[in-house]
Amino acid sequence: MELHKFNHAYELLSVARKIGITVELLDQEEARHYIIEVMEKFSPWKKEGHLSLGDDSNTLSTEEYEDKFSFLLGNDAAYIFFEQNHINKNTVIKVKNASRLSELMTNSYGMEYFISDSNARYLISVNWYSIQWKGDIDLSPIAKPRKD
Repeated sequence: MELHKFNHAYELLSVARKIGITVELLDQEEARHYIIEVMEKFSPWKKEGHLSLGDDSNTLSTEEYEDKFSFLLGNDAAYIFFEQNHINKNTVIKVKNASRLSELMTNSYGMEYFISDSNARYLISVNWYSIQWKGDIDLSPIAKPRKD
């Protein structure tokens, strides 16, 4: 599969190799079908720019939680994909152990991305400001209790 020279997959594959995280680049046709399934199921508000799932999603601060939220995803595989512009279109990276996803992303250059699992049971969007989620996942236990 030939990727655009600025595709985020290059960064993630390189970083994963360096830090010992097992990842796989899905072939373009499988990736295209997977992205369509997830997008149709969850209908995110913004698929380009500042990715957003919408008002009916739950939210955490990216600055506070991007380096740790994936610990709640468990050890099953997670699938990362990006805004669907011509640079990152139909690109999906499978991370064998979802709990290591935060480690992968904090060791990579900054990017916005979506995450789901093999059965599209949930959708997470991560942009510069917020981590949003919908579906069969709960990231709220990682949030610090508020002091009133």
